Amino acid sequence: MKVAPFAVACVVIFAGLQSFLNGTDQYVEYDIDEMNEFWDSTDNHSYSTRTFSSQQSVDIADQIISHDEIYLLRYWDPVVISKSTLDWSEDPFDDWTWQFYYHSLRMVSYLVSAYERTENISYLQEAKWYIGSWIEHNPGPEKQASERAWDDHSTANRILTFIQFWDSYRDSPIKDETFSILFLNILRLHGEFTADSDNYYWGHNHGIYQDRALLQLSVLFPNFEESDVWNDVANDRLDLHIIEDFTESGVHKEHSPSYHFLVLSLMMSVNDFNQHYNLGNEKLELLIHNMQDYLAYIVKPDGSFPLVGDSGFENGLRLKESSVVSENLLDLMKRTEGESLDNYCIAYHDSGVGINKLEFSNGNEMYFAIFSAFHSTVHKQSDDLSFVLTYGDTDYFVDSGKYNFDESDVYRKHVRSVFAHNTIVVDNTSYDFRETSHIGKSSLYYSECNNGFALFQAKHTIYDGVTINRNVVIIHDKGVFIHDSIESNSVHDYSQIFQLGKNVNVEIHHTNEMILQSSIDDTSMVLRQLEEVSSYDLFNGSNDPIRGWRSEYFNQIEPITSVAYYKSDTSTEFRTMIQFDENQLEVEVIQIEDSPLVYRFTDEENGTLTINLD
Repeated sequence: MKVAPFAVACVVIFAGLQSFLNGTDQYVEYDIDEMNEFWDSTDNHSYSTRTFSSQQSVDIADQIISHDEIYLLRYWDPVVISKSTLDWSEDPFDDWTWQFYYHSLRMVSYLVSAYERTENISYLQEAKWYIGSWIEHNPGPEKQASERAWDDHSTANRILTFIQFWDSYRDSPIKDETFSILFLNILRLHGEFTADSDNYYWGHNHGIYQDRALLQLSVLFPNFEESDVWNDVANDRLDLHIIEDFTESGVHKEHSPSYHFLVLSLMMSVNDFNQHYNLGNEKLELLIHNMQDYLAYIVKPDGSFPLVGDSGFENGLRLKESSVVSENLLDLMKRTEGESLDNYCIAYHDSGVGINKLEFSNGNEMYFAIFSAFHSTVHKQSDDLSFVLTYGDTDYFVDSGKYNFDESDVYRKHVRSVFAHNTIVVDNTSYDFRETSHIGKSSLYYSECNNGFALFQAKHTIYDGVTINRNVVIIHDKGVFIHDSIESNSVHDYSQIFQLGKNVNVEIHHTNEMILQSSIDDTSMVLRQLEEVSSYDLFNGSNDPIRGWRSEYFNQIEPITSVAYYKSDTSTEFRTMIQFDENQLEVEVIQIEDSPLVYRFTDEENGTLTINLD
């Protein structure tokens, strides 16, 4: 393998030292043996890493050494960046997310993980070179090659990678005092930066990444003068996140099942670290239990997430059983193929989420979830009142996913807009998910779970001067009735829109009815409007206007069918029946002034079911 020449590495290290000395921070001549006292006290240290000791890390590390090939994550192809020209301003994909991972020094974590697996010193030498080069070009927030170098999130990630590197480097054959002191100074600067409130990201998962990094830095390097202060800062902030970032029932407020899982994983890693070093946090342990409970409910029967909010297609059950404290989640993880599904009907009113999982008498599984909450603008999309519906193996009514984080990208704009969800549009315009004045204007305010049906009632007042109510009744084995009531004092154009999964074929019967047939199993549905609509449109991968698109994976977009039904009035309603297979389910809506609304469902097999809405 090709290794960076030692002389070149030394030049980088001393240049980095000079850059640091020219910076604004004080350089400290640390006693290396003293700094290693805590590390030497035990052979059993525990901390979080960005990558893992695996053959994959070895393969990636080999490409770095042999070809200067930088691989960060599967979302981007590897990039060859010559060490002779590397200056840390690189942005080969014009993508700030790639730059973020680049400055997180993910390549260093791969190299150290490869060293851990093989003990081949070449990997550690290469990691040392990249760290020295990064320090040379980015000695502090006042002098950095890219605005991604010293941002809140990359700095937190880099702390974890630096800790992993130090654990291997401090007793290695390539250890030298000059680099060690330089490294410890830059590591201290990372701690100071992360502890500074001006660099902290409140109300966002980034802040929790910062807390985890600062906590682990303070415990593993107790000889830093400010370690005790850092520890207090990290724990105080973490306690505040527990209060502010989650509903009382334990649902993360970033409006995304994927981010709920990400933050759960973060909290579990913090808790694992605490337990390893005998640092208890009962509030954190209770939160983790409640978060795991919600995870058991929100995943679909196959264990994947609905693509709600900034979610991607991934399995939500990929946790170690030994770390699971929720009996509901543990039972679901142990469910074997062919085993009957536990039926769930639950509403998290404080989170705006209602979920109904059923196994029908014909053996097919159904999953329904509705979302109506505006807690914050973080990872929020214009998806209030939207729902998803899976029947059998087929995702019939789907959400849009996230695509990427480039807010100038037209497809990113689309998947976050109201037009990419199963909801109501007013005046052919999406509302602004970044507008803080909308917080609190959306809710799931009532639910009822019964042996024969489930009822969810939600509403929002986000559109100025318009109140939208959505009642959803799920009749087990038969169908889903959606009753949208829209009230306003002014005339508006209203659209009721649906996003159909990629495995759904559409057959139009007439304006008010279409057959939805799965292409992967023997299930089907009928989508029927019970009230006359003015007109309707179907879109599939349209670019003018941009409609009918969905993203399952990062940076990938694919066409789906989007249906829009139209009406114009001051106040109006849509009454929509979604029938499973060939079931015949009729509904009568009884509205008498000053009396509760009544739904009367009739089918040939079971007769009549009456539901009174108080």
